[in-house]
Amino acid sequence: MGRDVGIDYLRSLVTVSVVAHHSALAYTTFSSFDAARYRESPMPVVDAARFWPLDILVSWNDLFFMSLMFFISGLFVASSIARKGEGRFMADRAKRLGVPFVLFSIVLSPIAFYPSWLLSTSVGGGHYLAGFFAGGTWNTGPLWFLWLLLVFCAVTAAAFRLLPRAMKGFAWTAGSTGALLGVFLPVTLATIVPLSFFDLPDSLFLAGPFGLPHAPRVFLYFAWFLMGVMLGAGDMSRSLSRGNLRHWPLWLTLGGLSYVSNALGPVLIPGLTPPAVKVVLNTTLTFCCVFTIIGSLGLARRFFTKSLPAGDSLSDNAYGIYIFHYMFVLWAQFTLLTAPIPAVLKFLFAFAFALAASWTLTALARRTPLARVL
Repeated sequence: MGRDVGIDYLRSLVTVSVVAHHSALAYTTFSSFDAARYRESPMPVVDAARFWPLDILVSWNDLFFMSLMFFISGLFVASSIARKGEGRFMADRAKRLGVPFVLFSIVLSPIAFYPSWLLSTSVGGGHYLAGFFAGGTWNTGPLWFLWLLLVFCAVTAAAFRLLPRAMKGFAWTAGSTGALLGVFLPVTLATIVPLSFFDLPDSLFLAGPFGLPHAPRVFLYFAWFLMGVMLGAGDMSRSLSRGNLRHWPLWLTLGGLSYVSNALGPVLIPGLTPPAVKVVLNTTLTFCCVFTIIGSLGLARRFFTKSLPAGDSLSDNAYGIYIFHYMFVLWAQFTLLTAPIPAVLKFLFAFAFALAASWTLTALARRTPLARVL
């Protein structure tokens, strides 16, 4: 299968949004830092300066962008397995995902979280590295995506090996946007709404670097990955065609309205029990996720139609940007803590610096033996 510029550039755009998301976390009105448990704190560095519009960037991103990343990651799995076979496919995935995860979890994570440690109550209580790896688990920031995607790929490859006929019937071609909605909506609802009735931890640290900051959404992410595999196994060019997705402004608008419903739903419907609040939140999350993803795919088909040098460079380096950006974000946020400038300028500087630095570092690393995994 040849290169799909629209999907390729959309993946790069989502990577940029990940950098922006993490850059904004220090400056939202709801950001908080757990000084006693800095490794588990969802915001490793938090500034006293805040800028409320960043709340929208972070909270809307949170409802859809990881599902979109897993969806895009699944689109080319079936064709890759068909071309390489299950064994070679998993060997390539292990090299591409597993090796960077192990290597960079050990090397980059302590560098990234050092500013957070300096702000914590752990300073002076012992050697930083010993404390960071204490208990046999440690926080890897956004690198969790790599190991979880590797697991999803392994499960899918095993299914293709053990159930080849069933997996051939797994292919799906959507003839219209209605067909996409007819699968995306019920599948997403089924994987997220039932969890409303369970008291689940927001994050889970399993062993070593294997952590899940969005533990209740594992089935959601796997569902979107599988839906990507299904569409990729069928006629993807038709399913995700510009014609099918031509009403992308409508879907993005509906995604925005769903986001507002998610933010205001529990407030506008007083007297709800805690499980009912979760049902409302997870239902509106579903609609925001589905509509925003379909709108994003349509936007990509509308505007990303031909290769451009800057776009190709971003696409070629997007994976490394994802891996490297977090340490630059946290160090930039830490450096700016005492700067007497507005929060929006701090965010823009942290975002621009992290994107440029991680982009440059990736481009340089890809001229070394690291090019085999980046």
